[in-house]
Amino acid sequence: MMNIYQRKFYWKLIILVIAILAVLCSLIYNNQLAKELAKEEKKKVTMLAKVFEDLPTADGDYQAFLLNVLSENVNIPVILVDNQGEITGAKNFGLEKDQMQNEEDREYIQSQLKAMKGGYEPVSISFEGGKNFIYYKDSKVLAQLKMYPYIQMGFIGSFLLISYLAFSWARRAEQNQVWVGMARETAHQIGTPLSSLMAWADYLEAQDSESIQKVGQEMTKDVSRLNLIADRFSKIGAAPKLEEEDVVACLSKTLKYVKRRAASKIRFVSNLEESGELTILFSPPLLDWVVENLLKNALDSMEGEGVIGLHIKEENRNVIVDVSDSGKGIPKGNFNDVFKPGYSTKKRGWGLGLSLSKRIVEQYHNGKIYVSKSVVGEGTTFRIILPRTNS
Repeated sequence: MMNIYQRKFYWKLIILVIAILAVLCSLIYNNQLAKELAKEEKKKVTMLAKVFEDLPTADGDYQAFLLNVLSENVNIPVILVDNQGEITGAKNFGLEKDQMQNEEDREYIQSQLKAMKGGYEPVSISFEGGKNFIYYKDSKVLAQLKMYPYIQMGFIGSFLLISYLAFSWARRAEQNQVWVGMARETAHQIGTPLSSLMAWADYLEAQDSESIQKVGQEMTKDVSRLNLIADRFSKIGAAPKLEEEDVVACLSKTLKYVKRRAASKIRFVSNLEESGELTILFSPPLLDWVVENLLKNALDSMEGEGVIGLHIKEENRNVIVDVSDSGKGIPKGNFNDVFKPGYSTKKRGWGLGLSLSKRIVEQYHNGKIYVSKSVVGEGTTFRIILPRTNS
């Protein structure tokens, strides 16, 4: 069954394909218009040349007469070249009265002629036994029409990109507000019955019966655990208080808690005992939550049998924590998806654990969390990188 992120990907792909087709249709249509306009411009130049051939001048000043005939052309840039290859006139290049009055104008027209020779074929004119040529290029309107689809694509692409980023930011902000509200409301709702349970636990521990006292003691442990969970949820959405603490001691406590609840065929390997004290600035309740999430996910991926590793080291002023397992593994294409809210391969759960873990590590501790390596059928390693200081 397709999950929400797969559906989202396919919808994005469909929208992208539709956008590309729309742009292609626009390009084809505009190119067709440009081709038709180019044909009309060539026809106009050819017609004017034909008029010159059919109407000989009395005084032989054919270049002046030709320019006069072409005076109706106010759009198409043209250059007249005689049978010796010399430029005898130019029009629509922005020169004053279309005259090459100085060396700079002549050099400019020469450069334009050189560019024109790589474009359209010139229109030839036969006059008094010699051939003259009219070189021309696209009018300003035609050049703009050819550029229009690409400018249009740029504007549409920029608009779509800005819109996508804006909507994504708004959606993430809304999701964050929902998570924060849900977390705080959960902490608030848990708090009321917890107060009552704590009172009952104290009452049971105060009884004369040893068995009842034992029930009270066990209830106190569970209430303390619930208090920790409520405290974690209450910290979501607010800047947590970071403390200088021994991160190894925090991880050891978390590992011990998960070990007690693991199946007998699960083997734990760790270097925490020989690591010694390692003090960094962090929030113990929140980091405990992150590592507990990773360890529990590791347990779920192995279905009662396998190896779980928890290792810590210091490298380049950072503390690196690796949580590994010998479970099912994660396909490489899903390395980033596992941190998205709602993504889960388990039948139970909301798929928020890793998403919240990423928020805790990256937003609250200025660190990183990612899938370091994973092979389907062999296992996965998650890596947490925490700076020694959060300055």
